[in-house]
Amino acid sequence: MVGGTRPRAPVARPPRRLPRGARRAQLVAAATPVVALQGLSDYSLDEVARHAGVTRNLLYHYFPRGRPDLTLAVLEDAGRVLTNGWVTDEAIPLPERIVMNVGRLIDHAMQPSDAWRLYRLARVSTDPEVRGVFDRFVDLVIASISLNHLGTTDPPPLARAALVGFFAFFEAALEEARAAGLPREQALVLLNETLVAAIRASDA
Repeated sequence: MVGGTRPRAPVARPPRRLPRGARRAQLVAAATPVVALQGLSDYSLDEVARHAGVTRNLLYHYFPRGRPDLTLAVLEDAGRVLTNGWVTDEAIPLPERIVMNVGRLIDHAMQPSDAWRLYRLARVSTDPEVRGVFDRFVDLVIASISLNHLGTTDPPPLARAALVGFFAFFEAALEEARAAGLPREQALVLLNETLVAAIRASDA
């Protein structure tokens, strides 16, 4: 204290106004764990708003239809989390690329991460918009696998059928592996060998 006066308390300032894109991303991040836990159609918008520290009205400002628009935005973000960074660099030996790519998905599935939970929810959804997002990201992964193994992002019909089947097996196997507490490395070997076998069979 100087000259008998007390130092002034810091003035509380309102939260900084975020750019539109940053605010939208913040709302999606706040919604992601809520939607992953409560489901695509039953989650609470009030809880999302509370997590984000905003009003429910602000959610509608960014997602005019409310839950449907926010759900699609959350699924889009989950799809990017699962598929971004897929390794297709030919300078890296193919076996290493397989380990890196399949390993990333295994890590998501074995936690499971929010992105993986959302992927699983989208797979069983009957909503056409949700299915559209889900199918698009599955197509991205299939195109990336095909590029690595076949040199093209557009696999022939039999190869595509094999890859779609592999994905169904992949999910079921990882759900069982997690439930049984199997080591990650065992799951990785199983899925790597299954993928290679599926590609080989489709190219026979």
